[in-house]
Amino acid sequence: MSIDRMERVRQRTKAALVEAAIALIVERGYDAVRVSDITEAANYGRSTFYVYFRDKEDLFWKILKAQMDQLDARILAAVAGIPSPERERLAWGMIFEAILQARPFFLQMDGELSRRLRQFQKDHLIATYERQLREGLYSLMLDVPPELAARFICGAILEILEYWMHHPEIGDAQAMADQMYRLVFRREPPQPARVETDRAGG
Repeated sequence: MSIDRMERVRQRTKAALVEAAIALIVERGYDAVRVSDITEAANYGRSTFYVYFRDKEDLFWKILKAQMDQLDARILAAVAGIPSPERERLAWGMIFEAILQARPFFLQMDGELSRRLRQFQKDHLIATYERQLREGLYSLMLDVPPELAARFICGAILEILEYWMHHPEIGDAQAMADQMYRLVFRREPPQPARVETDRAGG
C-alpha cells in the first residue's frame, strides 16, 4: 500500500470515529457515551480508537478545538478591513450563528464529565482572543489590559450562549450579536445599510 493510500485510509478511519462520536453525543449526551460505543458505531475495534485518540475526552476536545479554530479562521477572513465596532458585531453574529447550527451537540455537553471540556474550551477562547487583542485585530476596551478584556468578553459570550441554548425564543443569532453590542458599547447597534435602502425605496 502506498504512503498516500495509507494516509487516506487513516483519515477515513479517524473521520468515521469522529462522526460516530458526534452522532452518539447528540443522541445520548457526552457523559453517557463510552469508547466502546464509538468503536461499535464506527465498526472498528477499541485498539483502532487508541491509535488516534488517548481517550474519549481527547477525542471530543479535538472536535471542539477544530470547530473553534475553523470558526476563528472564517471570522478573521470575514472581518478583514471592516472597522470597529462593526467588526466585533459581525464576529459575534458569526459565533452565534455557528453555535445555533450545532445546538443539538452543545445541549448534550451539559453533564458532570463534560465540565472539564467546557473549561478547556473557555481557556482556549480566552487565550485566542487575548492574543488577537494584543495583535490589534480587535479595537475595544483599549483602556483595559488585554488579559482582562479577553476574560470579560469571552465570559459574557459564553454565558449568553449557554442561556440562549436553553431559551432560543429570546432571539436569533443576529439579535444575540446585537445584545452583545449593547452590553459592550452601551449604545444601539447601527441599522444595516439594506434596511435604510428598503425604507427609502418603500
